[in-house]
Amino acid sequence: MLYIYSNYFIKIALAFSFLAIPLKVYAEVNFLIFPEIRLDYNNDHSFSSDNITPSVDIFAAGNLGFINILAEGYISEDLQHIERLQIGFNVTESSRIWFGRHHNPFGYWHTQYHHGTFLQTSISRPSMVELGAAGGIVPSHSTGVLFEGEIEQRTSAWHYALSIGLTSQLDSSAAGHHGGDSTASLHDFDIFNPEPNDHELGYAFRLAYLPDALEETQIGGFITREEIVLKPSPHLLSEGMHEEESSTENEIITLDVVGVFLNFQHLDFHLITEAYYLTSKVPTEMLVQTSSFSAAYLQIEYAVNEYWTPYMRVDRSFSYINDPYLQLLDGYPVNANTIGIRLDLPGNNAIKLEYSKRDFTHENTDLWLMNWSAAW
Repeated sequence: MLYIYSNYFIKIALAFSFLAIPLKVYAEVNFLIFPEIRLDYNNDHSFSSDNITPSVDIFAAGNLGFINILAEGYISEDLQHIERLQIGFNVTESSRIWFGRHHNPFGYWHTQYHHGTFLQTSISRPSMVELGAAGGIVPSHSTGVLFEGEIEQRTSAWHYALSIGLTSQLDSSAAGHHGGDSTASLHDFDIFNPEPNDHELGYAFRLAYLPDALEETQIGGFITREEIVLKPSPHLLSEGMHEEESSTENEIITLDVVGVFLNFQHLDFHLITEAYYLTSKVPTEMLVQTSSFSAAYLQIEYAVNEYWTPYMRVDRSFSYINDPYLQLLDGYPVNANTIGIRLDLPGNNAIKLEYSKRDFTHENTDLWLMNWSAAW
């Protein structure tokens, strides 16, 4: 395993170093490494070495004059992936345009926290903002154009983002990564192994208001439309999905999402909450099924002192029974209750312990998580 990780780390490190060489001559480049060792235990499975997952997230950002570059790579035993690779230009002093693979700009959690877990208080992500390849229900990345900026008004500010790009494919026979338990998952467009015919366009617009531009508190909303290519499994084909040979075009799922979010932080108290309304159109043999459901979560954190931060989270879904879109994504917990505690150590290290009671459409599970994470 050590040899495998060394190989992966060297390959991605060389790629990042190659990216940084021209920047180092003219500008400073910021490199951050987010290592993690994660242990998980599910009451449905016995514990083994497969429950221990080391990973590394590498982040780099810099500029060359008016050209901005951002890159993020994720390495684990089962996955080596470039999560983000963006080249951008300053349009004005407060706005930028990016080209490449970027985070789909929806909600708060997904735009605030990346693939390393050190920056977020909890180990896990809320169900509705889980990464697409780990059982999430909204595509995590888009490959295309991202326009973002800020509008300042005295001490307050507005943040906005507009994205247009290739979105995910839903593969009903292939599970994803990042710890997902599903038998089907959303697969984002891979810029190093492009298959543009298997991906359609997605659109997203996000707007956030910060009462104090120097503080973390913000409130906002977003709207997104994702046209997701459906790659059905043989099992689903036999149950009535279109036969691949008889169709001249890709089967397309249309997913529309509108949502609101609030991040409130005051002294040692921190609250994050989001609510989404999702409408989908899923093609079947005889018709296109249109349905909708909603989901929300609330996470509360309280820093007892500079070391200890207990937290709790409630995830809920509504009107999801027999939803055709969720029937394709069996790794999505429709309800979950989570409690945990974080211990911050000197040198940007943290140890966390977390327990979740999760309800799926077909079963209920207890999940214990423990991890060490850091920022170097």
